[in-house]
Amino acid sequence: MYVKRAITAYQTTVSTTTPMLDTMIELLNEMGNVLQSMQNEIKQQPTIELSDPLKKLQYALFELMAVVDHQTEEGERLFLLYVLLNQTLVSVQLKRRYELLPEICEQVNLLSEAWTEVRQHQRLQRYQTDTV
Repeated sequence: MYVKRAITAYQTTVSTTTPMLDTMIELLNEMGNVLQSMQNEIKQQPTIELSDPLKKLQYALFELMAVVDHQTEEGERLFLLYVLLNQTLVSVQLKRRYELLPEICEQVNLLSEAWTEVRQHQRLQRYQTDTV
């Protein structure tokens, strides 16, 4: 009983204290994992129903869209990329165009790598000092 309380408290604390950048990276990494899993399932069973994972991917994209800074040109371009990825997911879902999944996966992985580099750069700037 106490274990469940501890797990709930931990999850609440983590979700409220994790920096947004880390959350975005985790979300993109999880999207990449879901996409890879979907591709593997399609190879094994081409007629498989994948609407639930596709909905989860779209939900994740909507979460990412919500934190985009629309005041900058880069933010607008990022938002458009998210919209394009969402539209591609819709095509995959409605028309069963599973051949588009590798392209989506590649874009998600590139985004994850880019945000990871940003996080590393920020940490270097924040914690770099002249003393050892």
